[in-house]
Amino acid sequence: MSSSAKMNTTKQKVGKELSKKDITYIELCQMYIRECKLNDIADVTINGYNYANKYFLRFTGKGIMCSEITQELVDDYKMELLKRLKPTTLNSYMFKISPTIKYGHRVGLIKEEILITHVREQETFKDIYTEEELKKLLVRPKNKSFSQYRNWVIINFLIATGIRSKELRELNVSNVDLDMGFINLPHTKNRKARIIPMPSSLIKIMIEYINIRGGELSEPLFCNQFGERLPRTTLQLEIKKYCLKRDVHKYSLHLFRHTFITLSVRKGMSPLQLKRITGHADFRMLNKYYQYDPSDLMDIIDEYNPLETFKKKQVIKMGKKV
Repeated sequence: MSSSAKMNTTKQKVGKELSKKDITYIELCQMYIRECKLNDIADVTINGYNYANKYFLRFTGKGIMCSEITQELVDDYKMELLKRLKPTTLNSYMFKISPTIKYGHRVGLIKEEILITHVREQETFKDIYTEEELKKLLVRPKNKSFSQYRNWVIINFLIATGIRSKELRELNVSNVDLDMGFINLPHTKNRKARIIPMPSSLIKIMIEYINIRGGELSEPLFCNQFGERLPRTTLQLEIKKYCLKRDVHKYSLHLFRHTFITLSVRKGMSPLQLKRITGHADFRMLNKYYQYDPSDLMDIIDEYNPLETFKKKQVIKMGKKV
């Protein structure tokens, strides 16, 4: 018997053995997390599953058995969430328990095939950073401290590249190619490495910053005063303080990504080029980041509208009345 056939037989045996016994949902979660780690699922994804399953267990009780997980129970949980959560948050919680439940059904521990449906969400738009706010943020600090200077560089970096905060934190000095004008992103959300260009103004800033920052090529690009990589919460807090000090009351790191995408579209960058820079898997996701403004269309309506094309060609001169 071939090795692959033996493996399939083993899986079938395990499935049959599991289907004969009952375990707690907590034990199922532990089994599924192990499966995720074996398949090299990202830690951030696993953490999301863990959080959602803990939330689910608050509703069911920690001692619930897999045999008690039914469509009716999951629907009751969904109804409970509807009372106090926005559809966006509800959908996130529901879809993050779905992989565990599907895994439980696949290995024979959850008897029913449970369907988790999407709750329709009201589309909303986030306010991006305005031109006035960006001007305030981009003024070079007079303060000589490294942290204030580094924060200013980070703001420039986010506005110029639109990268995710996690991608920014994981950059090393070696990832910035000043000669070619590129940034190499080896660690991304979808695990697909990408290379993005730097505009001339950012190249000048990065030449100076790397010279001041010093350090080895293998060290973190954006660090604290001791050369250590910035934790997520530290970066968030630093940018929040930086923004508030300049009387800008938006300080979301991810909002810089929304701003970069929206302003790039308004400047005329093609969606295909933009998608390659941002690393979005499809245009649907990219479209969610673009903050539509009716004035964007008003600026180009005369240029592209078919009626205007005909009107320009058919100019009618009115004769004098007899």
